[in-house]
Amino acid sequence: MIYRLMKINFITTCLMLTFFSTYSFAQYKLRKTSEFQINSLSSVEIVDYDPIKKQYIAFERGSKDFVVILLDQKGTILKRKELQGQGPGQVNTAMNFLGFGEGGNIWVITTHQLLIYDRNLEFKESKKFALRNPFLTFFNSPAPVYFYKGNGKENLVFATYPSRTARFMSVKSFDNQSLIELFDMKSGKEYYLAPISERPIYKHLDISIKAMYNPIFTMNKKKDQLLVTSTFDDEITVIDLQTSKTISKIKINHGEFGSFKKSPISRENLSNAGFYSLASQNSALFQLDGGLIVLDYFKEIPKNIFEAKIKEDQYYRPSKDPNYHRIIIFDEEKQLSKDLEIPHGQIKIAMPNNSILVKLINPDEEEDFVRYGVYQITK
Repeated sequence: MIYRLMKINFITTCLMLTFFSTYSFAQYKLRKTSEFQINSLSSVEIVDYDPIKKQYIAFERGSKDFVVILLDQKGTILKRKELQGQGPGQVNTAMNFLGFGEGGNIWVITTHQLLIYDRNLEFKESKKFALRNPFLTFFNSPAPVYFYKGNGKENLVFATYPSRTARFMSVKSFDNQSLIELFDMKSGKEYYLAPISERPIYKHLDISIKAMYNPIFTMNKKKDQLLVTSTFDDEITVIDLQTSKTISKIKINHGEFGSFKKSPISRENLSNAGFYSLASQNSALFQLDGGLIVLDYFKEIPKNIFEAKIKEDQYYRPSKDPNYHRIIIFDEEKQLSKDLEIPHGQIKIAMPNNSILVKLINPDEEEDFVRYGVYQITK
C-alpha cells in the first residue's frame, strides 16, 4: 500500500514538473522608450529602419501614386517621392516590397523587377526577372526578405510575395503547396520551402479556408534564417536559407485561439458573421536583435461585439483592432511568455535593443498627424 502511494506521488510530481516546465513562462513587459510624430494628413506606414543612419523608410497608405517617404528617427520627412509611371525607375504594377537593401540603398521589388534608389530616392538601376505566377499586392509593402547564396554577393535570392499574402485562393488542394516561394536571380527560377503537408495542422485543414490560410514569415538577417508559420498554425519553423534545412520547430501555446477548437479547420467551423471572419489568426512575426522572436496574433471577436462595431464603422475589422491583438515572446527553441497586451496601436517593424515600433492609434479622435512609439521588451 505504501509502495503504491509512493508510486502515485512520484508520478504526480513528474506530471506537475512537466506541466510547469512547459507552461510556466517568464514575466515579460513592454516599456516605451521613445515616441515621435509625423506631420501628415495621409497615413504613413513605416516598413524598415536603418540603425546606422537612424532613418526610416515608409509609404503612404491609400495613395495611388506609390509615394515613398524617407524620415529621420524624429519623424521629420527628409524626402518624399511619387514613383507611379511608365519610365525608368517608376512603378506601374505593384510595390510588393519596399525597404533598405544592400549598400544602404533603397529597394523596391515589383512583380517583375528590382528597382534600386539612393537615399535621395534618385533612381540608380533596375534588375528584371520573370516569375511564373506573379502576385500583385496592394497597400502592403514590407521590407524585402532577401539573402545572398554562398559567400559572395553575386547570387541574390528573395521572397516573391510579402508575408500574409493570400496566395492559395485558386488552388484545389493544399497537398503540393508550400508556404514560401523564393526567386534565385542567378538561375532565374523559383524554389519552395515549408511544405504545407509537413505542418502539424495539415491534416486538420479544409480547402474551404484557402483564401484565409496565408504564410506568415520574417528573417533573421544575422544568421540567414527564415522564421515561418501561417495564419492558422501552432508552430514556428526555423529554416537555414543557405541549406534549405529545418533547424528547429517551436511550439506555439496561444492564450486564446478559438480557431483550433473544432476540426476540421473550415469556414463552417470558424467563427464568422456572414462574409466577415471573426476567427483568431496569427498576424505577424518579428525577429529582434537580441535573439527574441515576437508573434503577433488576434483573438476571436464575439459576434455581438463585431456587429455593434461594424454598425459604428463600416470599415471595422478585428485584424486592425489593437484591443484584440496579443503578442507572445519566443527564443529560437521555445516559448518564453504568455500572451501580452500591446499598446493601442499596430506593430510595424523590429527595432534595435529588443524593441518594436508601434503605430499608435487614438481611439477617441482623429489626429492631423501620425504617431509612432518604440517599445522595448524586457523581463
